[in-house]
Amino acid sequence: MAMLPYGDWIRYRRKMLKLSQEDLADGICAVTTLSRIENGSQQPSLSILEALLERLGFSNTFLDSYVSEKAFYLHELKFQIRQAYIIGDVAEAKKLLLEFEKDCPDTPVNKQFVLLYHTIFYASEYTPQQMLEQFEKALKLTCPKYNTLSVPKVLFYEEVIAMNAIANCHFMMKQYDMAIDVYYQLKRFYDQHTTNAEEVLRTQPMVLYNLSKVLGLQGRYDESIEICDLGIRVARQTGRMSYLAGTLFNRAWSLELRNQPHDHDLARDCALYAYQMAVITQKDKSAALYRTFIQEHFPELESLL
Repeated sequence: MAMLPYGDWIRYRRKMLKLSQEDLADGICAVTTLSRIENGSQQPSLSILEALLERLGFSNTFLDSYVSEKAFYLHELKFQIRQAYIIGDVAEAKKLLLEFEKDCPDTPVNKQFVLLYHTIFYASEYTPQQMLEQFEKALKLTCPKYNTLSVPKVLFYEEVIAMNAIANCHFMMKQYDMAIDVYYQLKRFYDQHTTNAEEVLRTQPMVLYNLSKVLGLQGRYDESIEICDLGIRVARQTGRMSYLAGTLFNRAWSLELRNQPHDHDLARDCALYAYQMAVITQKDKSAALYRTFIQEHFPELESLL
């Protein structure tokens, strides 16, 4: 079988990001394995190749050649699991995850995927502390040196999801400062431009929404509004609207509570926009929450609800 030409891409991108082979390979494969992949003397497995490319910021669309039919099947199955969860079909996501777990090779990347999504799908069976331990365990499968003071220079999709979940757990346990720290770690990752635009869009709106929410609840209104503005700008520029309504509402909340000159009027416009977006996208629970907020703070808008 001919060698895939990914070695040159990986080496070029790694050097461009000023990463050592140790930085890139950490938690994914041995440094010697990475060296052989880069020089073209070793064919990587799909799970290792996918993790390396994602950690370097290459889109999964680069994976247009596969080492085997089974590898292609497992790659597509992971995508289906993510998509089923995103659209709220948790039962289908659970079924597909069992199928993936049964067939996937025993690698750190695959074990991380299974542990991460199993914990997400069965969250009701865990306490927040237990979930935190599971998510940290999942993250350390590919980031063994991770702690709150040592964050990898580059992250791939599941690592970002794990860190976001860790922050969410801290939030649920009312450890707000720790949650904010983790969200800011993720924000700095995006600020460093270590990944391409397509990969950023998959997770950045989620992180900015969560960070702005916690900052607002902690009374850090100026920071929250700044993060909201960034999140809204990203959504508008890219057409990725999944977190736009929530981010608009976070902005309205922080503006109304900050209560500086003109904040009330700006908050009113944001709150109404958030409500309209939630209705359009059929996010009924969010729409109900935003409606109540508008009724309490902006009764003059009642006729528009």
